[in-house]
Amino acid sequence: MAIRLELLTEDPKEIELIQRYWAMNESGQFLEKVNALSEFLQLPQGVTLAAFIRQRCRAFDENQMCPECDEWVEIRNRSQAWKSPLRSTTLCTRCLEERDALAREAEKTKAAQLEVFLAEHHRKQASRVVDYAAVADAQVLLLLALDRAVTPRLTQAGFTLADCRGLAPRYRDDFLKTLVDAGVLLEDPSKAKPGTYYWVGDEVWQASAQVAYLLMPGTTAADGDEVIRALSERSYTDADGIFSLWLDYAIADVMCYLGDYCKWYGHELAEQEWDEVKSTLRAALQTYSISQLWFVAWKVVKDAASLASHPYYNRVKAAATIPGKIRRSLEKVKRESLELRSWSRPELQPAGTLGMVFGELFGIDEHTSGVSAAARIAHVTGRVCASGVDAELCAPIRELMVNALALDAEASVMLRFAELIRAGYDVGFAVEEIGVFLQRERSGDPCPPTSER
Repeated sequence: MAIRLELLTEDPKEIELIQRYWAMNESGQFLEKVNALSEFLQLPQGVTLAAFIRQRCRAFDENQMCPECDEWVEIRNRSQAWKSPLRSTTLCTRCLEERDALAREAEKTKAAQLEVFLAEHHRKQASRVVDYAAVADAQVLLLLALDRAVTPRLTQAGFTLADCRGLAPRYRDDFLKTLVDAGVLLEDPSKAKPGTYYWVGDEVWQASAQVAYLLMPGTTAADGDEVIRALSERSYTDADGIFSLWLDYAIADVMCYLGDYCKWYGHELAEQEWDEVKSTLRAALQTYSISQLWFVAWKVVKDAASLASHPYYNRVKAAATIPGKIRRSLEKVKRESLELRSWSRPELQPAGTLGMVFGELFGIDEHTSGVSAAARIAHVTGRVCASGVDAELCAPIRELMVNALALDAEASVMLRFAELIRAGYDVGFAVEEIGVFLQRERSGDPCPPTSER
């Protein structure tokens, strides 16, 4: 018999059942079928014959030798038995226990090393401070929006990526990475879930979605809440950086709508196609509003859904047309000077705290065109002057535009400005002349401006 048994029961009937279960002929075939043996003894409900026997004996296959110590290998059921002697790749029970013990010891050592590594990593981060006065305007806006999204965890309890759902409709991990790369957020391993950090070879890896972050301390002794209060009083000057952040937010708003609508119709795009669409729409957002591009997305996805029902198309082919359709649609609008319709914000897609910050500080939202958004950001940051205009003209020009907006006279002011420039007058004179006229207009004495110097 090729199966050696180590009995763990003294019941004669159980011993007979065990021996009959493992009995084999000279060719390695089992003598009795399992179905027949199941009727020999009444088994407890829900217990299989193999499990019943395994509890009452240990079976070692004499045809399988342990590759480490040449002992027989223990098997659990008939399917693991071999018909002829061969060197097994499976270890015997003793070698398995020894290997598992070594693995557990190595795991304990690695866990201790990881704990030391993370403690040192956190100590190095916590010893640094940030000069928040030198932090870029766009990163300050992100921090203020993040604070609203995770309050009070940004400055006290720590937060993860999952806590940032309220920050923006999409690409929240990219926004968070911007702040991490800028060095204004620190990782706090003590607040992360077990398993967040782990070894891969000799390197420590992390599950990004589980990493816990906190606001880095500032150069002053102020706590995190005071840092946020100070940042909320920031005067912004970097128009280009802020407008770039607006485009990042706007494309997240548009791509969220497009992604949800594609999912509704079962359109699946490849990663490269998503990147192509994102690039096209981000460029368009410099001109159009978010709500106008929602309309473009709605129309293109509907067209693709209709195309999918045609005899020579399917959903895969139809979805692949979406990037080209968006590009051609925008090209047609520009070429033929068409007016794009605006779509309302979906109920299930809130603007997020970043959108709220832009609305409060710059008066821009999903209905603001890219051109107007850039102008309003430039106005707030004091960058309304063209590069060729002397710095002392910035304030008069800003006052002129404010008065023109108040009197609803933007068009007439621009036309008069162009007329004066064409007549050979410089920018300063034109601004002064029109400014005088607007002041008289507001005071009720509308005398026409002179063209004589």
